[in-house]
Amino acid sequence: MTAVYRIVAPNPGPYTGPGTNTWIVEAGPVVAVIDPGPDDATHLAAINKRLAGATVGVVLVTHSHPDHLPLAERLAVAHHASVKRHPELGDEDVVRVGTLNVTALFTPGHSPDHLCFWLAGDRALFTGDLILGRGSSMVTYPEGDVAAYLHSLERVAALSPRTLFPGHWDPVEDAAGKIEEYRLHRLEREAQVLAEVRRGSGTASELTRRVYGDLDDRLMFAAEMTMRAHLRKLVDDGLVRSNGEVDQEVFDAPVS
Repeated sequence: MTAVYRIVAPNPGPYTGPGTNTWIVEAGPVVAVIDPGPDDATHLAAINKRLAGATVGVVLVTHSHPDHLPLAERLAVAHHASVKRHPELGDEDVVRVGTLNVTALFTPGHSPDHLCFWLAGDRALFTGDLILGRGSSMVTYPEGDVAAYLHSLERVAALSPRTLFPGHWDPVEDAAGKIEEYRLHRLEREAQVLAEVRRGSGTASELTRRVYGDLDDRLMFAAEMTMRAHLRKLVDDGLVRSNGEVDQEVFDAPVS
């Protein structure tokens, strides 16, 4: 088994859990660093301490969100390494680092530029924010795409991974169970949204309050952006109809 080490960035919060996971993957004489995280001096020092002088062959980034990407260039320059991420890396591109072949998998949905990294020999998948160790991933309007997200889950399920190394929280040993949990969660949310629209028309904001109930302002905003992402898929599928401008859009069920 390839040795993998985790350093958790000091950026805990409602959307990052304990913090962003930076993964160091041993590859013989060198290592790969996956998701360096936020540009934080304390986190950089923690990464360097864990590296203990090891040669960094490549810095890989799952996606460009500010809790995953910003430290990449600073870390790479300090170690004379390269940064590789979308769009430089395309689907099924293989990065050779030391003794490892790391395959990039284009897995949009959480973000339009999302990659997972696959170690076929270990059946290990670094999932970024496609799948987390706990809770659910954010798929929010306008960059989140529920249809693409579901397709990405199906894509990684077909690999039959053994272990998931997520962008937040702990590694997942029951990979198949976790992927299915995520798939069912999205489908259940979609069914809930569709049922609410069929009960009565409403704006995205109104539907959010009807589905999610009372939340604080920050969580309510995230819930509405999630609602909008689901509504977009349902409109594209022809199951929901939208009328009006974006900010005043009213959603209802088509007359059968």
